[in-house]
Amino acid sequence: MSIDWIPRLRGHADLVKRLVEEVPQALDRPGLSLDHAKRLRAVIQKGQRDFNEVLELMNEQDVDETYRNAADNLAKIWSHFVDAAADKIQMLEDEVSAETDHEDEQTGTG
Repeated sequence: MSIDWIPRLRGHADLVKRLVEEVPQALDRPGLSLDHAKRLRAVIQKGQRDFNEVLELMNEQDVDETYRNAADNLAKIWSHFVDAAADKIQMLEDEVSAETDHEDEQTGTG
């Protein structure tokens, strides 16, 4: 049976190396809109789903512990990315809600 998960695991490792710097920068960008944050989360979730497919392939085979440890670490990082994006979205939604409430108070509609 082909071990096609190894190149994909390596690809995710390379991708995560870049994203460790890029995701926090993107989420901390001044003026990040709620829409952009949601799109970023969707891209991250897509990467996490793809990585979960790699994990499924690995689980179907007898995998060396080194690969298993690497995969576990990558899974934690993907999870952290998703959580960080969700936290940013929540913060932006709270800001939008607070602005709307403030506008309603000023116009007397709230």
